[in-house]
Amino acid sequence: MKVVGISFLALVALAEAGLPKPEVLIGISVGEDQSGTLGGIEPRIKWSNSGEVAGVDVSGGVDLTITDVDAPPVTSVWGKLKKTISGYGDVSIRGDMDVNAPDTVDLDVRASAFGTDVQLVGQAGTKSVTLSKVQVTKDISTIGGTLTLTPKYDLGSSKGDIRLGYAMDGTSFQLDAQSKKLTVAHSFSDRDTIVPTVNLAGDVSLSYSRNLDKGRITTTYTPNDSVKVQWSDGVYETTFKAPLDGYYKTNQGIKVNMKRTVGMM
Repeated sequence: MKVVGISFLALVALAEAGLPKPEVLIGISVGEDQSGTLGGIEPRIKWSNSGEVAGVDVSGGVDLTITDVDAPPVTSVWGKLKKTISGYGDVSIRGDMDVNAPDTVDLDVRASAFGTDVQLVGQAGTKSVTLSKVQVTKDISTIGGTLTLTPKYDLGSSKGDIRLGYAMDGTSFQLDAQSKKLTVAHSFSDRDTIVPTVNLAGDVSLSYSRNLDKGRITTTYTPNDSVKVQWSDGVYETTFKAPLDGYYKTNQGIKVNMKRTVGMM
């Protein structure tokens, strides 16, 4: 029954504003470990739409990826309901279902009010509903900036975590207690941002991003590991990753991943 309900939400959203054109992405990977009969080619079709039903925002869609012509495509169906309560905030619920494993629906419930966001993540099966993660985010205005507290608890591993963030004048700091990682981001202008990251083990990375007239390019340098360049312009999305040592070896060489959005007639 739950699976039928989630699928119905997606179909309602698609029908509400008419059938939209699907988004088709063609992915090509070079240098990656490939599986399946298509090798490095990965066609993906995304189809979604949104509308309003009885004062509730409804959206839904289908995501289909083909990796092997001898196996069913990886297909997921999702639906989302969102209600805005005037003077208070928003409440939403989203369900994602793997068509090849239809007995379980992944659920994401969110509520936002008075500067506080609550997220509940779990699964709904044919016989039970389980809660796997609880997360709360609170923004606190302080002198000169905004302090963000994000405690969360994983019920599966019985482990808690907290993330602290602070932002002011184009600079933000984020400290993750579980991964023991500090990330600092500073925007020099509307186009340029630099992001150094360091953890307690001494691992360091440095990322530089620049907004282009059409798209964005990001370069990430990880000492003793690799250099990665990501470029996107709304149509193409390309990633180059080159190791700093062993680039001449087959299993450690330069890896290229490119995706292109194909327009539909």
